[in-house]
Amino acid sequence: MHEQLILFGAPGTGKSYEIKDRLASYGDDKKFRVTIHPEFLYTYFVGQLLPDTTPGVASPFTFKEGPFTQALMEAYADRSKEVFLILEELSRGNVAAIFGDVFQLLDRDSHFESRYPIRNKNIADKIPTLLTDEVKLPSNFNIICTVNMNDQNVFPMDTAFKRRFNWEYISTDPVIDRTTGVRNSHLNNPKVCIAVDTTRARDLTTTWQSFYMALNKFITDKQNGMGKKEDKQVGQFFIDFNDTLVSDSHSTVAATASAAADKINRMIKNKLLIYLWQDVQGVTSMRSSVSLFDSSINSYDDLYKKFGVDKVFSDEFIDGFLTPGLTSYPY
Repeated sequence: MHEQLILFGAPGTGKSYEIKDRLASYGDDKKFRVTIHPEFLYTYFVGQLLPDTTPGVASPFTFKEGPFTQALMEAYADRSKEVFLILEELSRGNVAAIFGDVFQLLDRDSHFESRYPIRNKNIADKIPTLLTDEVKLPSNFNIICTVNMNDQNVFPMDTAFKRRFNWEYISTDPVIDRTTGVRNSHLNNPKVCIAVDTTRARDLTTTWQSFYMALNKFITDKQNGMGKKEDKQVGQFFIDFNDTLVSDSHSTVAATASAAADKINRMIKNKLLIYLWQDVQGVTSMRSSVSLFDSSINSYDDLYKKFGVDKVFSDEFIDGFLTPGLTSYPY
């Protein structure tokens, strides 16, 4: 396969889903998945010397391999089989500190092997086929990472690290089915009702895909919207609605549809609103001439209490973006 790849995009665009889909034909024993976080270190990634409590062992310390070394051992065990090291949320960690000397191995030659080996006895001793302390990445060792665009300021990546990967953008658009080549209209696409006043009969009925795409257009539109960068947008899987809930929301049985609608409203209320309030609208945008929220919303408390029972979104968003796009992405 020969992949040294970073999938990047807005939160909820399905980067992990994309990896799972692409690697579905490979066994789990060939996939090593790690979620990176701010406290993640080289010793967790590559390995570390730990006290050996095994009776009769001469050395007081033994090298306990991390996921990188485990994946490398698997790759060398059978060079004919592809192995994948999957690093989720890469931008949340200090990549320079995490990779350490392994960074040099990322520079690949035309055969997709490391151009410049490193000397690391701890790693080499775990791989019987290596006759010296020199270590390099074999051609069947693939690295696939995910990065949220709005997380890149947690630990900025330098250019030297970035250029050793291919960067593939994952769009906020609804997922296209690989088999049919068209949008999967049922995938994570429940019915959504947006209140415009206190009368439920006047609620705007749409779908999740139509709603979040209208939000995204409003967030980035420089003429009539907020004019923000696309890293503030949301993806299809920002909220993960299970298949049963999606189906129930479109049910023709009133009680079933009503129960699903209540649950969907609670999920949007408890998962999406805080992001829209803090990360999208933000304190500096509260006084802006264009707002996502209605002028009656003066605090998050107002927003949280009114969502689902009264109008919370601005006329600019409702009239200019949501209403024209109510049926853009039907179920």
